Formats: sequence, structure tokens, C-alpha cells
Amino acid sequence: MEINFIKTNPTENMTILVETPISKEKHLQVAEKLMAYNSIYGEQVGFIQEPKDKHAAKALRMMAGEFCGNATLSLAAYLMEEKQLPLTAIETVLLEVSGAKNLVSCEIQKLECGYFGKVDMPLPLSVDWEEFFLGSEAFTLPVVRFEGIAHIIVDRKIWGADARMKAEKASSLWSHNMPDAFGLLLWDGKTQELDPLVCVKGTSMIWERGCGSGTSAIGVLLAMRAGNTVSVDCKQPGGTMGVQAVLQDGKITALEISGYVSIVAKGKAYI
Repeated sequence: MEINFIKTNPTENMTILVETPISKEKHLQVAEKLMAYNSIYGEQVGFIQEPKDKHAAKALRMMAGEFCGNATLSLAAYLMEEKQLPLTAIETVLLEVSGAKNLVSCEIQKLECGYFGKVDMPLPLSVDWEEFFLGSEAFTLPVVRFEGIAHIIVDRKIWGADARMKAEKASSLWSHNMPDAFGLLLWDGKTQELDPLVCVKGTSMIWERGCGSGTSAIGVLLAMRAGNTVSVDCKQPGGTMGVQAVLQDGKITALEISGYVSIVAKGKAYI
């Protein structure tokens, strides 16, 4: 199969966007092959489609039907790149995206090297404290659930030097109560460092270098804890992503992430 693709770099959360029409039933299978080390190699795959809503520029469906802020920013940046607009130009792009009930608005600015973007994220479905077990230990942890993806947040100091190893073990044990796409986020509130492990059941388990929905989940949790609107910069292995979570009357009413994205390759893949 010959596939036209674009590879992007949103905070080093390497993203493959597929232009070739692929049936929904084959998305996970195709994504797994494209993400492989012996292929294009990336952390996630989104499929560009024609939108149902005439107000949307394009539609984007992620490989597991989840919402992804970084992939959304990537598609908006690519559409702006296609227009060959001048330096510092700013555009607002409306997109249909899996995991979002409404059109998603992206503000993209062209920079000397790449783009800076802001994207309105879908609001969380719930924020709950749930009990998990790892061996003989029990943990009560916050879980932020969005349409199509959920994130379990772990204070990194709980697991100390073994945090990554325990996160990988926990992701396998705890997956039964999670949607097809879920994350386990190691968070250090003191340094504002985020280390996101993102899983798609049956396809991948990846320590992402930058996670948009994970960044959103951190913003939601911090706003709920503070009882107020928060803005925070989450330092991740691939760089910093910003999040603003607006809280009114105890509910999250608006959620936005921001970050940098560049287009690193475009071409044909053979699988």
C-alpha cells in the first residue's frame, strides 16, 4: 500500500498525518506499521479526512478515535504551510477532530522556524479519585477522563527512582478500566515537570516527549485543586507546553493548550 504522509514535530511528540484515504477499520493496523522503527517512526498517527461540517477546513481522526491536541495543532500548521503565508501571519483554523463533539478552533502563527499554536481542548467528562493496586500497594489517584482518552496522574515522588518502571507495569495492570487510549502521567508539582506514558491498547505504549491531552489533564487537576482558573507551563522531555484551565462555579468551562510545531517531512510510505 502506498500512503501519502506528513510528519510533524509538536514538542517532539512526533506525529504522522496520513493524507491517503484509509477506511476506519484499518486505522490501527496502518498506524502500527507507520509508527514502527523500520517505517516512518513516530509516536502517533492521525488520518486526514474531508469534514462533514462545511465550516471546518478538514477533519482529523486519530488512530484510536481519541482527541489529540498536538495532532490538531500539527494539521492546522500544515494547512497554514500549504497557503505559504508570510512570516508572523496568524490564522484561526476550524477542524473536526475525533473525540471532540464540536469544531475545534486553532490559532496558528507562522514563525521563522515552524509555528506557534493555541488549541481549544474538549472539556473533561469527569475528574475522580479512583483506587488502584500495584502488588500489595494501594493508591488513590486522580483520573481525568475525556472523550476517547483518560489520564491517571501520579505524583512522581510516590514512586521515586522506580517511577518509570512502575508506571509501565501499572499501565498493563490498570488498562482494564481505561478506554482504548489512556495515559499514565508522572507529575512533579514542585518543578512542574511532566513525564507522560501514553498507551493505545493492542498497538503501542510510548513515553511521549510531549503530550497535549496529558498537559490538559494536569491543568484540569490543578484548577480543581486550586478552586480557580490556572495557567501553567508543563516542562516535558521534548519542551514546554502551556495550559490554561478556566474554572467557574466548580466546573471547567474552558481549556486551552499552546506549543510549538514544525513540519519535518512529507512524502510517500510503503507498507
